[in-house]
Amino acid sequence: MFAEMLVAARELLAVRTPLDAELMVSDMLGAWWGRRLRRGDVEEFLGEGLVDYAAKAGTPAALTLLVAVAYLGTARQAAKAEGAALALMESDVARPRWAERVGAVKPQGCYVSRDAYGDQDTVVCTFAYRRAVPAAQGHDRAVSTATHASGPEPAAKAGGVPPTDPGGARHDLAQSRRADQDLAAPGTSSGHDLAARGRDIGTNRPDPGGDDRGLPAGSSVIAPAMGEGGPAGEGAAPPQAEQPEDAHALVVVVDYNMRGMARDAWVSSQVDKLLEKAGREAAGNPMLRFEEIEPQQARALLEFAMRATTESLGRRGGPQLVSEGYSAFHAFARARIKALPPGRKRPAPLLSEAPYSRDRRAMLAAEFLASDAAEHLSDPSAGSRCADHIIDYGCDQDFNRPLRVSPTKCETFLLDWLPRKVLLSPAEQEAMPHVLLSWVRFAAPKTGLPEEGVRATLDAVWEAAGRFTEAYRDPTTFGLDRSLVERLLPDGDLSALARRAFAFPFLEGAHGEVDLSRMRPSEDADRRVLLEIDHAAERDRPDFTEHLAWHEEIAKRLWDGEPEQLWEAAQRLLDLGHDRHDVLHVLMEIAERMGDHPDELAAALDDIADMPDEPPA
Repeated sequence: MFAEMLVAARELLAVRTPLDAELMVSDMLGAWWGRRLRRGDVEEFLGEGLVDYAAKAGTPAALTLLVAVAYLGTARQAAKAEGAALALMESDVARPRWAERVGAVKPQGCYVSRDAYGDQDTVVCTFAYRRAVPAAQGHDRAVSTATHASGPEPAAKAGGVPPTDPGGARHDLAQSRRADQDLAAPGTSSGHDLAARGRDIGTNRPDPGGDDRGLPAGSSVIAPAMGEGGPAGEGAAPPQAEQPEDAHALVVVVDYNMRGMARDAWVSSQVDKLLEKAGREAAGNPMLRFEEIEPQQARALLEFAMRATTESLGRRGGPQLVSEGYSAFHAFARARIKALPPGRKRPAPLLSEAPYSRDRRAMLAAEFLASDAAEHLSDPSAGSRCADHIIDYGCDQDFNRPLRVSPTKCETFLLDWLPRKVLLSPAEQEAMPHVLLSWVRFAAPKTGLPEEGVRATLDAVWEAAGRFTEAYRDPTTFGLDRSLVERLLPDGDLSALARRAFAFPFLEGAHGEVDLSRMRPSEDADRRVLLEIDHAAERDRPDFTEHLAWHEEIAKRLWDGEPEQLWEAAQRLLDLGHDRHDVLHVLMEIAERMGDHPDELAAALDDIADMPDEPPA
């Protein structure tokens, strides 16, 4: 694979600008973003492996690739690439004329396009390269496409590109610019038609990630050895004035319905058209607003969003949460964000409020139930509990915004969050869609949502209500007694039902004088009794006390769901045909071996969760 990537890197010798090169290498680094390895970190194994391979190759294409990775890579990748690139330069390996300008950018302005719902922010950060006005022509050891047309790494003839093409897509700006589609017109529930948006520069290869550092923006540490005329002190050109050129915009979509993660990213070279169109759309649409923000605010917002995206990779299905083309731009975006000045707090999402205390939540629920919007609710008791769920969701999952309503938020709450996370009584299941409709009518005027937004949200709730009865599966329909379910879910966390039932399977009937139907596994004393009954046949073991203590530790972790990889590993072992007791012993052995090292424990459990389909030994 590394050999193929290095062959593809020959195209870097033919590009004319550092922007083209940075986008190409960002696309390369995105090839493995979001991937999971059974052993080791993917950025270390593949990213650093590529750097090591390029360093050994020692060719002009390898040097050019290393220069770009020194700016775009993770901290370890950047450090290794920098050292390798400097070593190749000292060996007089040639590189393109533009190589010294990789990452030498200066922020020009930052803007945010927000929809009136508060669903998402589209952050636009514009940059330009620092361009030196030539004062004198020195000796040039840089690579030109003509120089390498007949060399060991042939580039295209003047004006062309090499035959290789990383990712199956060319980074030819003349072919890929589609400025008219840089920002989508309103149309979706959040005011942005993401699916129809074009990409101005680069490719749309699936999913980038990694950690958090490129070289300091605007000053590659390799730059002193990369000026035209060779290293400083060897025919270097005299100081030159700087002028910005190659303006471009980084556009990142921050989705607050997904915990504020960066869900999409792309680059535009038509900066003026992009900003003009965004301003024009906002001026004519009450559902949009477009405004300039401080670069420090943009950096804080984007760092938070990128961090949320990286954290999503720890959950299964994480990479699928981002757009298809996000990976190709992640490394580029990570590096450009470092070019923005630090020092400000992250701007709060639209409609955010101070944290809601329990008393404040209760007061808001009481205000709603006393309002005209709730007067038609036929079951005030069920309506009150439903209102509590709506408010808790807005406070705990939506950045303290219980009054914010939108089609997307309401659909997510009704069709995804409740069926996965909340145990509802039959009365609450029947009342919830009606309470949510009333909540929209109550909350929308308080946030100033335009009338068209209110209508769209009500329509979305009506449509989702018809699907709610199918989406929400009451566990009692599977034959479970409701009192049993309530003992397993005293906190109402429906997502915990399966793992808690696995940890405590004996909760009905009697064992000797113990009435199992009265046992509450959420309480330590009852939990101990249940585990002793579960292991009654092992009482003669000399290490029974210690063995039972480990079972109690695993049971507690399964009850709490920490780490989440524990239950994922257990499910995988069950799928492979192992019985429950053997699965518990495997989990115990791993937990005991890893001790107080949560990262190593999570990695070991991930290895089990990723085991291929094989019959048990």
